[in-house]
Amino acid sequence: MNIKTLAILLIIVLNLLSITGCAQTRTSTNHKTSSNVTTTNSSNKEQIGNVLFVAPKNWQKTEINGKLLFIAPDGNQNTVIAILPGEDFSGDLQSYFKQFLDNNQSNATVIAGGQINKGTSDEGYEVYYSQLVLKEGDGGVSYRLYVATHPGDRAEVAALISTDQNSFQQYKSVFEKFIESLDFANLKNSNSNSKSDNNNVSPSTKSSGSSNGNGFNGLFVGTISRQQFNPNTHLYDYIVRQQYYLFGSDGRVYFGLPKGGDIRDVDSACQQDPSNCGQYALSGNQLQLNRQGQQQSFTIEPKSNGFKLGNTSFYPVHSFDGLRLNGTYSFRSFANLSGGSGAISGGVSGERTISFTSDDRFLANNFLGFTGSGSVAGGTSSSSISGQGTYQIQGNTLILNSNGRQQSFNFFVYPENEQEARPGFIVIGGAGYLLRN
Repeated sequence: MNIKTLAILLIIVLNLLSITGCAQTRTSTNHKTSSNVTTTNSSNKEQIGNVLFVAPKNWQKTEINGKLLFIAPDGNQNTVIAILPGEDFSGDLQSYFKQFLDNNQSNATVIAGGQINKGTSDEGYEVYYSQLVLKEGDGGVSYRLYVATHPGDRAEVAALISTDQNSFQQYKSVFEKFIESLDFANLKNSNSNSKSDNNNVSPSTKSSGSSNGNGFNGLFVGTISRQQFNPNTHLYDYIVRQQYYLFGSDGRVYFGLPKGGDIRDVDSACQQDPSNCGQYALSGNQLQLNRQGQQQSFTIEPKSNGFKLGNTSFYPVHSFDGLRLNGTYSFRSFANLSGGSGAISGGVSGERTISFTSDDRFLANNFLGFTGSGSVAGGTSSSSISGQGTYQIQGNTLILNSNGRQQSFNFFVYPENEQEARPGFIVIGGAGYLLRN
């Protein structure tokens, strides 16, 4: 056991617990701290306060000042999962969670992340989550993922905290499964006839892209790769492209990435580009698509955070309000950027780069000098940008301010890179940018 590392981690958690109390005091005038007694209930789940849980396998369970922690196994004890004190709460959960994060960061510096994302539970109550990297006052770095839920008249928070980035990434899936297993006693007591395991919540089931009773709702993206023979070089080019579907709850679907405005608004997308708008219907595992009178049928495999068509997995695109980036990203041209429906086609040359810093500054070199067409090239631009200034991310919009000029581009972090402290792949103006350094 690394006693020093574990001691540092427990100090962080103890500080967090005291911060939680501050957040509670400032958020509501009618607070009542959860019971700290751990019991066993009829569903074979353990209970602390209002939270019913299944302990992660092989993790050491311990209580500190009556608060429940799980310490990672196999001697890698630089990571913990914590169930933080819950409370009676009937206000706005997003404001509550923001204040919680602000208090948590008051004596530290946010190095990366920190944006608040919204999700839902199977029972329909609100869920918010946030991942961030903090530099502590003593110079140490911690990696954290918080999930806040609002079951009934309660506010509950759980956290994954690590002092090692690799361990944080390793145990994130354990934490997500732990979160999915959570139930809440107040909901069970208020609805004793409900199924015992239907109160689950998952941080990866988010309102910006989810399934509902009518089918799918939101913007989904999948990556398709293939090899194509190049007659000019007599070699095979490796072609990579993104394919998009924007589903509306009313049965409409937009084929591609919308070219402007809110990229998750099917009304706006269909008004601007009706030729790429159609209808869809989901029945069992069959997805029917109708595009300008041409019908297609696919066997679909639902997943917890998206769906699979053939060999391609599609994931929901989320919003990233307040995200701060830190690194240099580049878009490079390829030998052949052409393809069928949904592919980018156009003229590109050279490399476009843009560097971001966590203090809201950017430095661009021939950024977004792309001329293109096609259903996924939304937000295309024939102008290039070189220079520096400030940036901000509002939802799915990147705003660049330089020399009194303001330009906006649609933006999102690729779903498979969302949980990275420094996202390895982002999409700006319809073009994919890789993190270089």
